Amino acid sequence: MTEQLAPTASQRGWIRVDFDQTVWIPCLPVFPSGADRKSWSALYAGHWWEASGLEHGKRQIDALRRSLEYLHEFAYSQLRCHMAVIHLPDPRLVPLLVGFGVWQAEGDRVTQLRLLAHADEPDAIEPPIVEECFTEKLGSGLKSLCYLRQPDESMMSGSLNYAWRSEQLETAVRMFTSCPDLSRLQRATPDIEALTQVISFVPR
Repeated sequence: MTEQLAPTASQRGWIRVDFDQTVWIPCLPVFPSGADRKSWSALYAGHWWEASGLEHGKRQIDALRRSLEYLHEFAYSQLRCHMAVIHLPDPRLVPLLVGFGVWQAEGDRVTQLRLLAHADEPDAIEPPIVEECFTEKLGSGLKSLCYLRQPDESMMSGSLNYAWRSEQLETAVRMFTSCPDLSRLQRATPDIEALTQVISFVPR
């Protein structure tokens, strides 16, 4: 996806995400003292398989651990992402990263929301599907769904973006995910929609 802007991180606001801990794995940029990416991924890979009640062994745990390690590194080295969660209601699924960018509110509200939601994504195969989205905690925002051709042009990926803005905290937030497996994205969408309802702006 083409990044359309180079925003500035918010100085006054942040977000709280009260996610369902049976569906989402926290993927925070900074680890607690004594922890690192390797120990974090091993902890959650083992816990997720144990909690599932499904038959599994070291091979399944190691595969999930490697996937979690990769997603964490990718999120904070390749994306404009301040925090993230990983959708995984079943450890047999491919983990799906959902990222958040928390930016300074700048310029016209509608213009910034369209930029953050990639409502006019230039690389989309066809014009994005754009609609308003409302939550009690964030208010009115924008949502877009678009399809992008993969670099080798043999596949396309689905990209789902949301954006909201708080004038009081001078903060805008983008929530986003992308997946080349359209059925995986479709399966995750109800949980992603539920996630939008538990995000709130908080002072920084």
